[in-house]
Amino acid sequence: MLFPTYQFLVFFLIVFSALFPLKQKVDLYKIVLLLSSLLFYSFWSFDFLLLLVLATAYNYIILRAVCNGKYQKLAFISGLIFNIANLGIFKYCNFFVTSLFEVLNQLQIPASFQVLQIVAPVGVSFYTFRMISHLIDCYQQKIPCPKFIDYATYITYFPQIASGPISRSREFYSQLNSPQKYDYQIEEVIVLILSGLFKKYTLSSFLFNFTQLPFKVPQQYSSIDLILAALSYSCLIYVDFSGYSDLANGISCLLGFKPIPNFNMPYQSLSLQEFWKRWHISLSEWLRDYLYIPLGGNKHGKLRKYLNLFLTMAIGGFWHGAGLNFIVWGALHGLGLIVTHLCRDIPQAIHFKLDYSFPRLAKVMNWLLTFSFVTCSWVFFGTPNWETAVQFFQGIIHSGVPTFQFNFWQLYLVIAVIGAINFWGDRISQLLQVMLSLKNIFFRVVLVSLFVYTILMLGPSTVPPFIYFNF
Repeated sequence: MLFPTYQFLVFFLIVFSALFPLKQKVDLYKIVLLLSSLLFYSFWSFDFLLLLVLATAYNYIILRAVCNGKYQKLAFISGLIFNIANLGIFKYCNFFVTSLFEVLNQLQIPASFQVLQIVAPVGVSFYTFRMISHLIDCYQQKIPCPKFIDYATYITYFPQIASGPISRSREFYSQLNSPQKYDYQIEEVIVLILSGLFKKYTLSSFLFNFTQLPFKVPQQYSSIDLILAALSYSCLIYVDFSGYSDLANGISCLLGFKPIPNFNMPYQSLSLQEFWKRWHISLSEWLRDYLYIPLGGNKHGKLRKYLNLFLTMAIGGFWHGAGLNFIVWGALHGLGLIVTHLCRDIPQAIHFKLDYSFPRLAKVMNWLLTFSFVTCSWVFFGTPNWETAVQFFQGIIHSGVPTFQFNFWQLYLVIAVIGAINFWGDRISQLLQVMLSLKNIFFRVVLVSLFVYTILMLGPSTVPPFIYFNF
């Protein structure tokens, strides 16, 4: 059940009407919220719901053993193995079996065994990451063992279960168990929801049509078309995922939880390091706290730091999808971060200070280099496999198709609008909040109605799925 649909609107109105009177009755509130989350997830598949319930119950048993049992370390290790194996079976089994077939074929070894086509449950990556981080936090005694109702509500929380943001358990429990739920500003919620709808329903749906075929059959398009397709995909994945995050945060506000910053205008970054502080912030922080730092972080010398950066990004790439193209995408960002750190570490080591005679030009060049790198790396992310990504870049360099197919003014306009959102999104949001906070209720109703009407009129008849639902 997608957020920008009438089906979800009806579902949420019922849930909100049931939860709103119960905000100060914490125990009843948690029960209704948990049942609502389970009902929401059941719309995807009852089998997926059963797997989620079993994984949640098993993890809670492990948590109790970690917090109170005699064999804490054994329970902790078994919990990690279970969650990693659960993620591996549902996301990577087909990849490993296919890779094994390819290796055996290259070695000319006959192999014939039945391959199970396993479908990954919706949001398995996101709720598994929450389970792992919670397990680690309890083992390190950063948080006490929660009640089962609290834990189950945290894991299954429906606004975040499909594609995040990845909330932290301590903050979630603090808000869940407080009778004074988050006192949101209604204009903030309206702007978040309007922003999410405009990004996903209007902009993302429009760009979806310009990226599907070029990323599947790049040999059928000219070099200029492929460049525009790469730029369109870079814009698409930004508005698609940030739009989802805006909607998830807006819904969470109405349920009494504070919004989790997940995007901060990432395409204005002047370095790759800055990009990952602005892009998918909740995942970047998760990878930092539960992967990069446990690997050693920057505490064991420069070479170890570079290796840890590379491993963190490569594993992060593989988390996104079971394919060589995702590993390459993550590895490229790992190498890019290493270069970024080298450019800072080497001058510091030799006590050399760069003197920019033209600071504005330097900023423009840094921005252009960072954005170009990120856009090129998205090609590996958006294509179905490694071979197609190579064909895509070959087509950009030299294409046998002379016809320019994507010469549409609407495409240029949409890219320009997304550029404005990326560079001035915070100012636009603040301006809208000021306008919606005016006392004239008639003006506010007319303004919101006008925005909603425009979004619906510019949107498609069928909403494409969120990109990150695949992960």
